[in-house]
Amino acid sequence: MATTVSVEGITAQQLGESIGQWVQRATIEAAMTALRTEVSRGFDHEPVVVTDGVVRRDPNQVKPFGKIEFVARTSTADAVLWALQRLREISPVLTGRYRDSHIVMVNGEQITGDTRAALLRVKPGDRVQIVNFQPYARKIEGATASKRTGRQRRKALSRQARSGVYRAVMRELVQRFGRTLLFDQKMVKLNTGVKVWGKQGGKSGRRVLRDQVFPAIQLFVKQDLPS
Repeated sequence: MATTVSVEGITAQQLGESIGQWVQRATIEAAMTALRTEVSRGFDHEPVVVTDGVVRRDPNQVKPFGKIEFVARTSTADAVLWALQRLREISPVLTGRYRDSHIVMVNGEQITGDTRAALLRVKPGDRVQIVNFQPYARKIEGATASKRTGRQRRKALSRQARSGVYRAVMRELVQRFGRTLLFDQKMVKLNTGVKVWGKQGGKSGRRVLRDQVFPAIQLFVKQDLPS
C-alpha cells in the first residue's frame, strides 16, 4: 500500500502559458460573438480583419491580451469619388482649368457619363486611376530628392498647394481608407503624344526627349474587396 500521495503543481512558466492560451481563446470567442451580433444588425458580413494592428492577419493568431478588429469594407466607388472631390477642393485655381481636369480612368480608358455607375462595374484585377491631364500638373506636385535616380528636390509650382495636390490627397486616402483599400501615387504616361525635354535618370544629367507624365492616384481592385 502506498504511504505517500504526491501531486506536483504546474511551474510558473506553465501557469503563464496556460493563462495566455486561455486569454487568447477568450479573445477570439468574444470577437467572433461580437461579429455575429453586429452582422445580424446589418454590419458587413465579410469585413477586413485587423489582428494586433496587422491588416488581414488571421484572428486566430491574436496575441494573449491582443486586439481583434473588424472593419467594414469601403466600396471602390465611394473611395474614388471622395478622392476626386478632395482633389477638386484643394486644387489651386487661376482659370479653373486645372481644377476641372481631374479625370477617372479604368484600365486606361476615361470614364464618361455616370462615374459612380461605371465604378460599380469594376472587377477584381481592374486598375482605377484618377489623373490630371494638364501639361503643368506634374509641376504642381513638386518632387522630393532621390539619390537613386539623381532627381533633385523641386518645389511645388503653386503657392496655393505647397505640398502638391495628388501627394496631399494620397496621404488623406491612406489615413481614411488605408485599412480596407490599397492605393499608390505616381506619375503615369497618357496616350497624348506629347514629348518634353527632361533630364535622363541616373547621374548623367543628360537632357533627353521623353513622354510627358501626369500625376495619378491608382487603386487596384483585389479579390476580397467590393467594387
